[in-house]
Amino acid sequence: MYILGISAFYHDSAAVLIEDGHIRSAAEEERFTRVKHDNSFPFNAIESCLDNADISINEVDYTAYYEKPLLKFERILDTFVRTYPLSLKPFLRGVPEWLTSKIKVEGIIRKKLGYKGKTFFIPHHLSHAAATFYPSLFKESAILTVDGIGEYQTTGLWTGEGVTITPLKAINFPHSLGLLYSTLTSFLGFRVNEDEYKVMGLAAYGKPSYADQVYKTVNVKNNGSFNLNMKFFSFRERFQMWTKEFEKLFGKPRLPDEPITEREKDIAASIQKVTEDIYLGMLNHLYKLTKCPNLCISGGVALNALANGKIYEITPFKRVYILGAAGDSGATLGAALFTHHGILNFKQRCSINNLCLGSSYDNEDVEQILKKYNVYYRKFGNETNLVKHTASLLADHNVIGWFQGRMEFGPRALGSRSILAYPSPASMKEKVNTIKVREQFRPFACSILEEKIHEYFNVPGPRHASPFMNFCFRIKRVKTAELAAVVHKDGTCRIQTVTKENGRYYKLIRKFYELTGTPCILNTSFNTKGEPIVESPEDAIKDFLKTELDYLVINNFIVSKPGSHGIRFF
Repeated sequence: MYILGISAFYHDSAAVLIEDGHIRSAAEEERFTRVKHDNSFPFNAIESCLDNADISINEVDYTAYYEKPLLKFERILDTFVRTYPLSLKPFLRGVPEWLTSKIKVEGIIRKKLGYKGKTFFIPHHLSHAAATFYPSLFKESAILTVDGIGEYQTTGLWTGEGVTITPLKAINFPHSLGLLYSTLTSFLGFRVNEDEYKVMGLAAYGKPSYADQVYKTVNVKNNGSFNLNMKFFSFRERFQMWTKEFEKLFGKPRLPDEPITEREKDIAASIQKVTEDIYLGMLNHLYKLTKCPNLCISGGVALNALANGKIYEITPFKRVYILGAAGDSGATLGAALFTHHGILNFKQRCSINNLCLGSSYDNEDVEQILKKYNVYYRKFGNETNLVKHTASLLADHNVIGWFQGRMEFGPRALGSRSILAYPSPASMKEKVNTIKVREQFRPFACSILEEKIHEYFNVPGPRHASPFMNFCFRIKRVKTAELAAVVHKDGTCRIQTVTKENGRYYKLIRKFYELTGTPCILNTSFNTKGEPIVESPEDAIKDFLKTELDYLVINNFIVSKPGSHGIRFF
């Protein structure tokens, strides 16, 4: 049985194909259109999923959409009525798109995809809950879903048992932890739904001296719930998210091209602290309701790795599962899985420990593309030699574009479409940020052999699994110099644990460890400022040629640039 999950029209449109409950293929539309966070209908992603399974749309049994568009439109109309006439301009600008496409999803699926079967519309936060609970394989679990907004819901407390997901409590629009964080993101001169992770990175450089001001904008209750003081927020009525009352608390907003001062760093630290307080408070209340040691989390706020790293020390939960694609692209998977388990009542659940679920290219395709460009390359017939040479290049402090196997699903590069480097000295961080055209305050993640994680980080248990980079943990002080390029200002690092299941990527890190004595490498997404992660060999080669990357390792080829006198170690 094939079920095709679809999300569109907000941000990070995506498609997911599951076969008999197993995830077969998944991709975000942005990777194909090259428009970051593309929200258009994911025709390319759907085509990729179908091609990977070698089926046509007529062989799909059901389609599942990640929210209820009519309910969402009802909320928009309700908000317009409540805030009229202040909301007239944004309403008039947004309503044509709703009337022409957003509430006509089923028509698009039938007419433009040519699909004739049944489509299920799954509530947005239920899609999030399903996306994290079902793959966790926990027999029982507490579940938290938290994001900007779904239809009405912004936060959900749930329980999962078997294949049944039961709602416990909910918080609805306009009261939203995600929108609170996004408001401060915009106020600091960054882009909403894109740059929140910049605020999280910037927070380490400041002090939470504005926390009291942030708390004036949100009322937090003893049971972990909260509500926003709407006199400080205008996202219902205007394109600007905050009011003049908000500026009385924080001063004038920073413009995007203005320098970042201590004030911005302190505000970032303050919103991060308040977010963590609310987030962890909700989790503690959820534990009181469920008394369950297992926890699943989903929604855009679940990508706040710094907050996630504190769950084990601040809450009673013992095991935590967060899908790497915790945002709206992951809700696409949740819609398909809920259709399979919650509607069709199939009991057998399947784990997801690897998100390399997208497109791949064979060596013949890659070589044909390499021949089009003015580059030097060598093909390796033996994986052992390829890994050995690549590890040697990394050990010699070269920065490498790494393109292998199937593309990752979700916002994190997990060793398929990555830029890799030696995790020290500290200057390597500056070098890689310059290559990617990123702000220098932004940190990098590390990929570490799972069997070595307890030697370097303060993690719960000797072999804590963090395959999706969703947790920041504090480094052990004696290892700080060894990992200077990936340890952030606050002494933490976002971690990906790598096992033999990661195939060639594990072998690379293992060989690097043999050469250097360091069992981890700096890992960041293979892209430059303003563009999505590379999808195709051509995307990778173009980025390689326009940046200061030293080498490109793509499938069985190591590629160097003209004028570099070929590749060392040959």
